[in-house]
Amino acid sequence: MKYQDKIIYLLLGIFIIGLNSCKQKETLPIDENSIQGTWIGGAFIYDRDFYLPSNYVLEFKKDTLHFKKLSGTTFFKNRIQFSKDSITLDTTSYPIRKFYIKNDQLNFLDKIEAHRLITTKTINVQEFEDFLSSKDWKINEETGIFRFSKEEKQLQFINTNSDEYYTYCYEFITFQNALFLIKKGNQLACDQNYQFWEQVLSYDENSIYTFGFRDGEFKKIQYIPVRRSDAEIKPVSFQLCNQYINKNFPGDRYYYQGTAYKGGLYHIRKIFKEYYKKPDGNTESGIFQVRFVVNCEGKAGMYETQAFDTDYQHKEFSEEVANQILEITKGLQDWIPGRKPKSNKAIDTYIYLSFRIKNGKIIRIYP
Repeated sequence: MKYQDKIIYLLLGIFIIGLNSCKQKETLPIDENSIQGTWIGGAFIYDRDFYLPSNYVLEFKKDTLHFKKLSGTTFFKNRIQFSKDSITLDTTSYPIRKFYIKNDQLNFLDKIEAHRLITTKTINVQEFEDFLSSKDWKINEETGIFRFSKEEKQLQFINTNSDEYYTYCYEFITFQNALFLIKKGNQLACDQNYQFWEQVLSYDENSIYTFGFRDGEFKKIQYIPVRRSDAEIKPVSFQLCNQYINKNFPGDRYYYQGTAYKGGLYHIRKIFKEYYKKPDGNTESGIFQVRFVVNCEGKAGMYETQAFDTDYQHKEFSEEVANQILEITKGLQDWIPGRKPKSNKAIDTYIYLSFRIKNGKIIRIYP
């Protein structure tokens, strides 16, 4: 496969393409006429019921597919050809059965969906931003409050059930007379971790209506105003910098660099030697593993455990062993965050610590 073809395949894996009508319709095949026009990237099916935002625009003009940014800049294009049995992008062909329109959504490769650009009345960006930052907002019956700060271009999200607190950045982009709300970034920077785009449809004193990908589908989203509190909002001790990290995706599990504990594995072993107490009379042997996330701030959370016997079959260790290891691991909070290759930006990374146990005693700790 040529390098260019690999790029095409990768980019296709970032989109989900769909129409904006909500009516239920039969599955229809794609052809060169039905696909013409501008489509806004929605999401890539990343894992079972887990989606990743796509940040591109697809524009089909006759026999050419243009990949664009919302700024209108074309950064890649492909020749597209249709036949009875396949769709060909440049020199790579894909079975036609993997491309279809269903329920007014255009699906690519059973993995990809987005929506056609919606025609709306012109919205004055400055007036809308003033209105947006004058109130706090919630989405329908969902738990959580959004707070926009025009001066800092920051967006805070507070989960009112769990006290989770996130700081993002936001911006508005006008594309072909349509206004888009872009949420991105984390508490460290504004130039990464894009969320799902939302096209602003309309607003009045009682609500804001947008359209975007949410809860696994394209839908109209209603923001309802709530009274703004003057109380200070403080972050919890641990929060993801990128809410779309996924433990089942190899790229998130392995492809990072630099995540480490200050003092290295030597210091971790020293801590366990001091605090772990072998239970009296315990004869358990095997491997106990703790998986967790070190976020971009160097804080750890989201702990999961699994264990194996000496034949690498799943087993359960006693609470006096398992609880000790987990609680001591949770106390390790002096981490150096991982970095993204090339850009060297701090990111969330998955970490594994494995403990080899013999007769209840930890005899080795390794990553």
